[in-house]
Formats: sequence, structure tokens, C-alpha cells
Amino acid sequence: MFGPSQYPQISLEEVFKHLLAGGTVVTPNQRLALALKGKFDQHRIDQEEAAWHSADILSFTNFINRIYCDTLYSASFSSLPLLLSDAQEQALWESVIQQSEVGNALLRISQTAQLAREAWQLAHAWQLISQLGRYLPNEDGRAFLDWVESYQNITALQGFTDQARLCDLIAECYEALEIKKCASLICHGFDAITPQQNEFFEKLRALGCEITITGSSIQKQVLPENVRRVEYLDSIDEIYHAAVWARSKIDKTDAEVCVGIVVPAFANYRNALIRTFYAVLQPDVRSALPGSDRPVAPFNVSLGLAFSSYPVIDTAFVTLALADREVEFHQVSHWLRSPFLRGAETEMGQRALLDAAIRRSAGPMISLPQLLMLVKRVNGHKSCPILLSFLTEIDAYRLTKLPSGGSHTDFVRTITEILQLSGFPGERNLNSDEYQTVEKWQSLLADFAALDHITSRITFHEAISRLKWMADDTVFQPESPEAPIQILGVLEAAGMSFDYLWILGLSDDQWPLRARPNPFLPLELQRKAKLTFGSIQESSAFCRRLMQGWFSNAEEVIVSSPKYRDGHDQQILAPSGLIQSIPAEDPVIPKWLSHRDLIVQSCEMQRIKDNQALPLPEEIAQQGIPGGTSIIKDYAACPFRAWARHRLDIESFDEPHTGLDARERGALVHQTLADVWRRLNTKTALDQISEDDLQKLIAEIVGSAISVLRKARPALLPDRFLQVEQRRLIRLIREWLDAEKNRDCFTVIAIEEKCYIQLDNLRLSMRLDRVDELADGRHVIIDYKTSKQSIQSVLGERPDEPQLPLYMTMPDPELGVAGIAFGIVKSGEIGFVGLTDSSGLLPGIKDYSQLTGCKSFNSWQEIITAFRQNLTNLAVGFCSGEASVDPKKFPATCEFCDLHMFCRIYERVNDSPDEEGQ
Repeated sequence: MFGPSQYPQISLEEVFKHLLAGGTVVTPNQRLALALKGKFDQHRIDQEEAAWHSADILSFTNFINRIYCDTLYSASFSSLPLLLSDAQEQALWESVIQQSEVGNALLRISQTAQLAREAWQLAHAWQLISQLGRYLPNEDGRAFLDWVESYQNITALQGFTDQARLCDLIAECYEALEIKKCASLICHGFDAITPQQNEFFEKLRALGCEITITGSSIQKQVLPENVRRVEYLDSIDEIYHAAVWARSKIDKTDAEVCVGIVVPAFANYRNALIRTFYAVLQPDVRSALPGSDRPVAPFNVSLGLAFSSYPVIDTAFVTLALADREVEFHQVSHWLRSPFLRGAETEMGQRALLDAAIRRSAGPMISLPQLLMLVKRVNGHKSCPILLSFLTEIDAYRLTKLPSGGSHTDFVRTITEILQLSGFPGERNLNSDEYQTVEKWQSLLADFAALDHITSRITFHEAISRLKWMADDTVFQPESPEAPIQILGVLEAAGMSFDYLWILGLSDDQWPLRARPNPFLPLELQRKAKLTFGSIQESSAFCRRLMQGWFSNAEEVIVSSPKYRDGHDQQILAPSGLIQSIPAEDPVIPKWLSHRDLIVQSCEMQRIKDNQALPLPEEIAQQGIPGGTSIIKDYAACPFRAWARHRLDIESFDEPHTGLDARERGALVHQTLADVWRRLNTKTALDQISEDDLQKLIAEIVGSAISVLRKARPALLPDRFLQVEQRRLIRLIREWLDAEKNRDCFTVIAIEEKCYIQLDNLRLSMRLDRVDELADGRHVIIDYKTSKQSIQSVLGERPDEPQLPLYMTMPDPELGVAGIAFGIVKSGEIGFVGLTDSSGLLPGIKDYSQLTGCKSFNSWQEIITAFRQNLTNLAVGFCSGEASVDPKKFPATCEFCDLHMFCRIYERVNDSPDEEGQ
């Protein structure tokens, strides 16, 4: 590594003079080039100039590429090799690795090729190629040397070069190039110069080009007094205070200022940064609503996202994937509601309802024919005709026109045709970000077509996979207007200057940046060459230089760190060793008032507990509302849950799943046992039937139930799975019947019998799983369960399982209920859990007086009366409209509830009692 001190140093004012005289400035990255160009333009404005030539400022890589392009398109062009794009280079490395002996054993070819490309680039930037053979290579090193040999042979034979070698190529032939030579070159913001760059600069200087340098080399080498260090509880608190501080800096003056927020682990905090800065700097929540105008935010984020993560691009890839293979249903669910398809605006509401409907019958993976079938089954031809139309067209194209193989150019045409059939990118006008994203998509397709130079024949699946990889590997950020606040990662911020700067997240686990030696280059060689991230020492030294540059180029600097790691473990974090020498203090952060605070201050607040809904009309209560006993169960768990589900009819989405879920398996057990006892009817019949006949009876009934499942869901329940489920069910039913043989005589007098119960004004429908009549004429009610149960779940003022107590309160004097019980139909736990008026009615169940929760009752009738009173109270509360957020046992009651975002229970738990009703 060469330091910048070997070249003459100039000030920023002198840089502007060189630019006016036709000089060129190169920077380490494009962001720094744009920032310097902005300063130059502002300088000309300050000089009251009306017009000026655009400054020639660009990144070093773009400078080398410009020389290459100027030569390529000059009249004297003769034999320059073809420059590979990033995608072409990646594809070539993958091809080399796949064809090697070692490559056959690798599972992740693309990731290995990326590391090999990085090693190739580092070896050239630091001029290590000639030294690789001097070190005894390990297994990875030997494989890399073999790949390098193959790669060099292919590129030489085909006349290719790549970005890693382009600088050397230009330096070698620069003198002979018949292009306009650079007379003055200024290097701005270079903290370090690689040997390859240094050799290029020396070549230019030998040919008469004046090389000067500015940036970090002329910064103060002392710690400014305006640097302060602070600590916060966690990263969320730290980001919030940084946002408030940044707002105060742009609010306090009318002059233009540049505020920098630098974050080492930028990717980890990107979403939190954007969310918090929007809340503080642009708090109008209406801008987040669909279709609203979104004003330009006063901050800019440097780190883009993977191109494939943008919604419009995700829509394109799901469309293409459906034409090729099965797709995960959650992706198709988003795709159905995407605004970037034909008819998306016209059928917006209908497609949302369609998504809710088809997920009841869909599996976790779904193909285009299955999607078409489900859309038709739920009357999609009436509710979403446009969707059905283009799905049909894509399916027809898939069957008749989709080529099995072809070139990349052929598949660009195919991809475009499929997307045109889907109406991509939709019928509404795109906003600026979406328009730029679609433009980038066209550029990506052009780069994809250029892969024909590397390999000419691929399949459609390979084409889509390659295009998806290219989109994943492309970091994209739509252009946005200049903003006073810049949120940057450390590499983007290198060489930048700010009026005010906050560097956050400087805990010892994040700063200095960790060393990342490349596994294909000898570690000893990386340390000897002093690669920036080749060792802990060089990484630490690099971060020190970055900090020194930031400290010297801002009027006010704050460095901060969190005291605790985010997450449940709350691990204590220490400040980075690079900032511990700065005394910690408590900075005065201006108080920021949110919209809520402003509203509270502007008027006298009246707090209202809004937990009372309108009473349920008596005529509706008498007629009965859907839900049955689940109304009482939900109300006992939480009044709000009952109101939301049974008064507002809020339904949760079914999640597609593989095979059968617990609810479906439970229904299958219920149906099978019902059919078995319809055939047997009595305990005597069970005792008298032979073992073989009983086995045949069970097999016949289970087989019939499985056949119904096979017809209902043929694509989602393969025969092999159903055979396994059938054998499991036969064993389970047989185990249950063997346990029933231990009981005294009984007759099954009711199976899946529908009945009604009146609780005050509320009429509920119920279905009895089974009622047994004992030898003495008394009755036992059995409710099948396929999971473990406790008798405590039926007791108390708010029972967890109120169905059995409801059965006991039916006003039928002839029923004579002597007991209620859960029939646990679970392998290994077969048996009864219940409540009876005397011992011995069911195996393993004691009479009520011996149970902990029933010792306060003096008689069986008292228990029935208590059940009736408790259940009536719950029914009265539901009918009255009581809808308070009052989970019976928080957080256990809320663990599997899907109404969290509606009731906001996790926002309420820390509120004071007088704030709960807000």
C-alpha cells in the first residue's frame, strides 16, 4: 500500500482552479465524486457565475473505463480485448469452477465464484499474482491456482479482459493510445493508494501528467476539541437521539448545512434508521397511505437494497417463476395483490378477497395450473376476470410457446412476452422510484443478453435463476434530490466532509471493522502486503484513519455507542477501544415534540375508556349468531377477542401447510370415532366383536374418511402421505377402543348431535361429540380431544374450555348428567379427564369432591348451578357490548391470538392504569 504523501498536496481552492483549467479529479468512489461536484457547483454560484463547464470529477474506476471506451471507439482502435461486465465475469468464474475437479464437490458454486473473483481482484490491485506460487498453498489455495490458470487461458483465447486487469492494460498501452491525454490529475479523498493505482499514476506522471492529491492527506492529524462521546441504552434509543439532533441542526438556521450520520453496521440498522428518521423528520403519517403524495424527505440513505427486493421487481420474478415451476404460496399471495399487474387497480378489493379464499385449499407450494384451478373454484371468473384472463394466457404460452432451451437473447424476448401478458408494470402511473426501478430492469435484461459471449445455450429455468442471481447481486438505490442529512456507511463516508457529524453504533463488537481475509489468498501474503482487511492490525489502522478524517472535516462530531445489545439477551456492550480515550458526557439534545405531544399541549385532554361497544340487539341474540360455544370461550379468554371475532366478524387468514394440520387431524379423528360408534352403538357390541372383525371395521371406516380427503385435496395430499396417515389413524382408533373396553356397560345415545342452549338472552348452537347412557340410566357427556387437557380448564368464572360445562347446563331434566369428560385420543396418552358425581364412572376419574378445584362445593347440583351462573355472566357480558382488552392470563392467552395489531396489547401492557383506555 502506498500513502498519498508521495504526491504534491493541494487545497480545495486549488482543486477548483485546476478544474476550471480543464483538470480531472478522481475519487475512490462515485458518492465522493458527486459530493465534490456539488461543492464545485456551489463554489461557482458563490462566485456569482451564471454558467460554467461541468467539472470533470469521477471515480477512479469510471476514469479507467472512460479511457477504455475512448480507445475502443477511436479511429485507431485495433486490438483491445473485450471488457467483461460483472455478470459476464461471474458467469465465467462459475463455468471454470463447475468444470474443475474440485467444483464437482461444491454445493454453492455462485458464492465460491464470488470469493474467487474477489481474490482475483485483490491479487491484481495489490500486485500479488506473481507471488502466489511462492507460498505453500492449502487446499483452497491449490484450487484457486487451478481456476486462475483456466480463467486466464479462456480469457486469452476469447480475447476478454476484466475490471481487475483493465488498469494494468491501460497503463501498459497508454502512451500508444491515440486519445486526448490527461494533463492534470487530482486524486481526492484517497486514504490509501493500492500498488496497481500507484503504478498507473506513475505511468501518467512519466508521460507528463501532473499528479496532485488532496483530501485526507492534508487533514489535521490531531483530535479536534469539538468531538464528544455519549452512550445510550440501546441502538433504538441511539438512533432516535441522532435523528432529533440532526433535525435540530437543520432547523436552527436558514443556511444550507450538511449533516452526516455514519453507521458501521449499516445493513443491520437500515430499516430502523429509515423508520426513525421518517418519524422525526417527516412525521405526517398520511404520506404513508396508498395513493398519497409523498414529499421529498430531508435525508438521504446511501445504502441501497438488493434489486430483487423492490416490489415491482419481485412481481416480475414471481410471474416468471409461475411460468416455470412451483412457487411458495406466500410469494403468490403478495403477487396476487401487487399493483404491478394487469387490472390491479380495477380488481384490487376482489383480488384481496380471492387471496383469502384460495389459501383455504392451497398448499405451501403452488404451480400455475393449481392457481388457475383454485381461482376458478372460488368463482374467480366472476370476481377477477382480468386476473383469470392473463393467467390463462400465461398458462397457454407456457404449454405452447415456452422454449425448452435457447440463448440469453432468446430468453430476454421470452421474458418480455410473459411480462407483457401479465400487464407488467401495471395500469397505474408509476412514481419516480418505481419508474427508475423499471428502467433499471431493462438495463439488467440488456446485461443478461450479453451473457451470450460467455455461454450460448441454457434452459428457461437456468435463465430465470441466472437473472435472479444478477438482481440479488445488484445493489440499487433510486436517485433522489439532494438532502441536508446524509445517512452513510463507513466506506461511503470515507473522505466526505460535513458541517455536523454523528457516528453511531461504535460498540466494541462493531468497531473497528472486522478483518475479512480472502480464503483463496495465503494469509501470510495478505498480512505482508498489508491488505486493508487482510488482518486485524490493518483493519484497525484503516478505521483509525477514517475517524481521523471525519474528526478533521466537521465542525461538530458526536460518537456514540449502545450500552446493551438489541434483543432479549440484553448483553452488555463496551464502547470501541478507538473511542474510549474520548471522555463520555451527556450531550444536550434538543427536545423534540411529536404530533401526539403537540396535540396534548394544545388542549385539555380528556381520557376515555373506550371499551364499551353497542349491545347486541335482542332479536339477533335470540336468533343466534355464528360461532356457537366459541363465543363463550373467546369471551372468557378476552372480551375484546369475542367482540372482534363474533361481532365484527374478523377472521384470521388460513396458512397453507403441508399435509394435515392439528385441526384437520382432530376433525378426522372425530369423524372416524363417530362412524365407529354408529356401527357399534354399545359397549356389549364392542366386547363381542372379534379382533379381526374390529380391525376390518376400523380399516373400512378410516379408509372411507381418507377417500373423502383424497377427493377434496388431490394435489396436496399424495397417496403415499395418505397411506401413512391411514395407518396412523387405524392404530390410534384401535388404541382408543381398547381403552374403552375397560369401562362398564354403556350405550351411545347421541353422536354429533346438534342442540341449542339459552344463556340469558343469548341462544347458542352446540354439537355434542357423544353422550353415553350408563347402566343405571344416567348420562356421561364426552368431548374428544387430540391434545393433553386438564380438568382445571373447565372450572372458574372464566373457563378455558367452557364447552363441557355448557353441556351440563342444558335445561333437560331427563338428561341426568352424571359426568363430563374429555376423551384424550392421543397416542401414548389415551384416557379420560373429567368431572363426575361419583367414582368409577370412567376409568381413572375420581368423583368431584376429591378434586382441588371442587372441594368448596357441597353437592353435584351446586357445581351445575355454579357453571350455569358463570356461563350466564359471560353471555350477559358479551351481549352488553363489553369489549375491554382483558386477557385472562397475559401473555399466555395472547400467545396464539392473531388480533395483536388490532387490540395493541403489547402497547398497553406498560401503560399506566389511567391511560389504558386511550
